Amino acid sequence: MSFLKPKVYTPPPPPAPEPIAEPDYERAAALSEEAVAGERRRRKGSGSTVVAGVMGDQVAPTSGAAKKPTLLG
Repeated sequence: MSFLKPKVYTPPPPPAPEPIAEPDYERAAALSEEAVAGERRRRKGSGSTVVAGVMGDQVAPTSGAAKKPTLLG
């Protein structure tokens, strides 16, 4: 008695995924070296040193000594 069973559309299964390409370690190493070299070229003296605070926020010293805060406190 097929009239008692609802007609349900079932979509076809998705296509099989493409095989993963082998990573190109030589190209990745070359790109990494270029990025590191570019970063080193942009550094200019002690002004490029990271000082405490998020996004360059400055912390006012609470003690009498004028110390620059560092990442370690």
